[in-house]
Amino acid sequence: MERYKISDIKALAPLTNRYRLKPIEGEIEYIAGQFAFIHLLDENNESVVKRPYSIASAPGDELEFCIKIIGGELTKKLDQMKVGDVVGIEQAGGHFAYNDEKKVGMIAGGTGIAPMMSILRDAEKRNIEGEFTLFYSTRSKDFILYREELEKFNKNGKFKIIITLTREDWEGETGRVSKEMIERHVPNAADLNWWICGPLSMAKERKDELVSLGASPKQIKIEGWG
Repeated sequence: MERYKISDIKALAPLTNRYRLKPIEGEIEYIAGQFAFIHLLDENNESVVKRPYSIASAPGDELEFCIKIIGGELTKKLDQMKVGDVVGIEQAGGHFAYNDEKKVGMIAGGTGIAPMMSILRDAEKRNIEGEFTLFYSTRSKDFILYREELEKFNKNGKFKIIITLTREDWEGETGRVSKEMIERHVPNAADLNWWICGPLSMAKERKDELVSLGASPKQIKIEGWG
């Protein structure tokens, strides 16, 4: 475990904060898409409680997390922290890693956008040429995390970003991500490698739909909660 100092805190949506952290001494290594454990520390720098969170930053950039404040011990404490406070970060891991695949499809719900941001940022930073499509489902415009950055990605033509709102009408897609929506935007879904992150029931449903579109289960990684 390494100690990190909070360098920036920003509210991205109601009850959802972005935290950026700088290493005090040692630094963890990670692959885009992976998660790391955040530790609350006592006065002796010993771990009091820890929880895993997906990393939103690209490898080599300032460490970033996007965290929903849900009332648990760790998130309640994080919500009270200030710039300069210290937390512990445990070595990253997880199967959700991006390994330079060239045909990439992503489906995210809510804060499940975090590992997708890591993958998109990493691909842009390293100028990886390929086909990248993201479906991002959230309740309303106020809850679109990283909206400006996602719109910028979409405009530069390198990535295709489809944002859909489930509880508000707007100029874009509405309703949950569905088989029909995927087919409409990605007619070659069977050719892509897929990452799905969000509520576990949603992740499993989307995986089944992708399989019905011809994608191999081996091409699909899911990470969920609940």
